[in-house]
Amino acid sequence: MSSSDQLRFDGRVAIVTGAGAGLGREYALLFAERGAKVVVNDLGGSTSGEGSSKAADVVVNEIRAKGGVACANYDSVTDGEKIIKTAMDNFGRVDILVNNAGILRDRSFAKISPQDLNIILDVHFRGSFSTTQAAWPIFKKQNYGRIIMTTSNSGIYGNFGQANYSAAKMALVGLANTLAIEGDRNNIHCNCIVPTAASRLTQDVLPEILYNELKPKLIAPVVAFLCHESSTDNGAIIESAAGWATKLHTVRGKGAILRTSLAEDVTPEKVRDAWDQVTDMSKAERMSSITEATGSLVELLDQLDGGQNADQAQGDSKYEDQFAFGNKDLILYALGVGASVKDSIDLKFLYENHPEFSPLPTYFIMPALLLTMSTNLVSSAITHTEFDLSQVLHGEQYLEVYDELPTEGKVSTNGSIVDVIDKKSGAVVVVNCESHDSTGKLLFKNQLSTFIVGAGNFGGKTKASDEVKPIVPAPNRPCDASVKYTTSIDQAALYRLSGDLNPLHIDPEFAKLGGHKVPIMHGLCTLGFSVRAILATYADNDANLFKAVKARFTKPSIPGQTLEIQMWQNGNRIHFKTIIVDSDVEVITGAYVDLKEIKKSKTTSTATTAPTSSVQLKSDIIFTTINERIQENVAKAKSVNGIFLYNITKDGQIAKKWTIDLKSAKLYEGPPKGVNADTTLTVSDDDFVEIALGKINPQLAFMKGKLKIAGNVMLTQKLVPLLKTGPKL
Repeated sequence: MSSSDQLRFDGRVAIVTGAGAGLGREYALLFAERGAKVVVNDLGGSTSGEGSSKAADVVVNEIRAKGGVACANYDSVTDGEKIIKTAMDNFGRVDILVNNAGILRDRSFAKISPQDLNIILDVHFRGSFSTTQAAWPIFKKQNYGRIIMTTSNSGIYGNFGQANYSAAKMALVGLANTLAIEGDRNNIHCNCIVPTAASRLTQDVLPEILYNELKPKLIAPVVAFLCHESSTDNGAIIESAAGWATKLHTVRGKGAILRTSLAEDVTPEKVRDAWDQVTDMSKAERMSSITEATGSLVELLDQLDGGQNADQAQGDSKYEDQFAFGNKDLILYALGVGASVKDSIDLKFLYENHPEFSPLPTYFIMPALLLTMSTNLVSSAITHTEFDLSQVLHGEQYLEVYDELPTEGKVSTNGSIVDVIDKKSGAVVVVNCESHDSTGKLLFKNQLSTFIVGAGNFGGKTKASDEVKPIVPAPNRPCDASVKYTTSIDQAALYRLSGDLNPLHIDPEFAKLGGHKVPIMHGLCTLGFSVRAILATYADNDANLFKAVKARFTKPSIPGQTLEIQMWQNGNRIHFKTIIVDSDVEVITGAYVDLKEIKKSKTTSTATTAPTSSVQLKSDIIFTTINERIQENVAKAKSVNGIFLYNITKDGQIAKKWTIDLKSAKLYEGPPKGVNADTTLTVSDDDFVEIALGKINPQLAFMKGKLKIAGNVMLTQKLVPLLKTGPKL
């Protein structure tokens, strides 16, 4: 393996408890070998907890003999603050905490004394709790931390004679789950390891042939990876043994409805009759949070409250879909909703190398729309009649953004029915969708109301539930602003390439089946035009200021018609309606866009300095090396006479900005201070490292779209000598 492929821990400080032998020793040795400074904690001695400082000293000496850096700590893990203080006194920081210390007091359940229980809880649970709590404020302050809790097969599955040990080990799983949630916003990851390894604790428990094969050094790399800055796992339970590893998680079955309405009681007999269904795990699924688990129960109660029968409530009401996109998809969508190079403010939506390239937020209705179109989610709610696409219309739409929208990547979208309304002339099916990125972070939510012509009069509820986002009428006064756009005759043909392939929008014969003389424009296409107008008028065309939109589609428009978007400002809420100019027919009504702030005037200054990021990237060491080269030959660096802004991305989002100011021979994290960049380069963390190491040709990376350059492209040629750093990563 080349040095560039190694996962390193240079500059990191790791604490390993119970590191005098077995697993802990292997963890400590591996961390030290890969560059970390290590605090070796161990009381030493027997599996019951008695011992001396010798075990920790032996491991420290092993590390030092190999050129590593380590110090010993002999405190009990119940005095966790003392262990953390040792790291701070010796190394000034803590980055990694592996809670590994443990003892055994095996007894059959009836013979476990209070002392047997308390000492196990003290070492395993309270010790891990205490040490982690002492490190927690340090992790939060530095916006980085990696924590390992050591649970056990005995905790997961149970084991005869280990009731005290099993209880303590399972308690650590619950602790880790909560720490993963609380620490996520501060880049603190907490995971569990379920090791099966030969150690002082297992020597008297495992068969000899198995004991000899379960080498602790085969598990250490799994723990090391979970503790590396590149690992995105948080809240995971990983089982590992003998060179094998897997992920564990709890699942919940589909379950059974034990009553048909909220007015009905549950009896033991009904439970008995439904027990096979209660215990059926053939359709089990994972609940990733309390919110998700509770939400499914709320949906169930809402179904019972609405009078739907138990058979329907027991059906598959949740659907999931994967959605991948890149800059080409975003550009195609922007063209589909009228963005044009004729207007310079639209270029940021059409050119992937633009320094402010960004998606139009309404593009992110697509994952929810495609989920509803590609599954039987909507049709499963309409069981009283059959219908086809010619009868399906988009009634209302709500989109809310929860995080910065990426310019490429994959999202996972979950959808479920929240309401079915009888409108007599048709049925309205309301679907809620949540979309998360690959790390599980919520990016945006959609709520779609689909109107199915001719599917009404089925005796259902006539009013929407509180879960349905209401429309809001525009103020009763002349509009504050308006924008007119003339659509192209090919507008629907272009827009449908973004994913909505309903032939109603392109096939004349199919359109006639739906009662239209010609193919109509997508309601979402009209919505895209409308939101573009609002962003241009009230947000300085900054898509990052968008928070939410709600709209009702009342009439169809025809490609080639001119649309007028009339707008009313009410604080950060912009009410709007969209009309066809020639006929004065409203096609969108009761609509609004919520903005994070109003920004009508163009801001030209780039002098604002953003706070530096605490995210650790592979490229950080590259910029450190570049800075060293600049300082080694300041005159040569200044001869380049250019200012370069690097946008380093991770998972499709900008993770860090770096400025190389070669006019003043300075390199610093953040955007340029008080000056404009001559050239802006956008590249992923991994690709930048590959370019710096000479593994990727910069020109080839640019042609393939991996390296995006805006501004003075030719000036980047002078950067090549600085980029060829070849550091050890």
